[in-house]
Amino acid sequence: MAVTISLAAPGVTSAQATPARAHNAVSAVNCAPTPPWVSAYAFGGDLKIQGGCFTLGRHVFVMVKHNSGAVYFKRWVVARENPSLAGGWVNVNTRLHAPCSGPNNGYVRGYDESTNKWSAKFPVTICFRFD
Repeated sequence: MAVTISLAAPGVTSAQATPARAHNAVSAVNCAPTPPWVSAYAFGGDLKIQGGCFTLGRHVFVMVKHNSGAVYFKRWVVARENPSLAGGWVNVNTRLHAPCSGPNNGYVRGYDESTNKWSAKFPVTICFRFD
């Protein structure tokens, strides 16, 4: 029996699922009423994204989008356990240059496929390098 898993970019609808639980780990249910969240930070010259309150063990779509609508980074990841945070946690290296100066010209967002919920937009400055 073959099983196909499609991880297309999130759409308007998504199947609901019961949050996974790993050996006494805090589940996304414990985040209620807190929605999923993301933030960004610079480390090692790269823009990194972290977030929490996603469904533990399930797929999360993470993206960096310019205010013009252009997507500069997108990736599906799996929310993992982090003993200091409730719910599933994500941490992703975008390989976009950071830090940089200037006004916020984009944002970071995360989408929990299991709950069909987006995080709030976290404003960032997307760097454009001219070498």
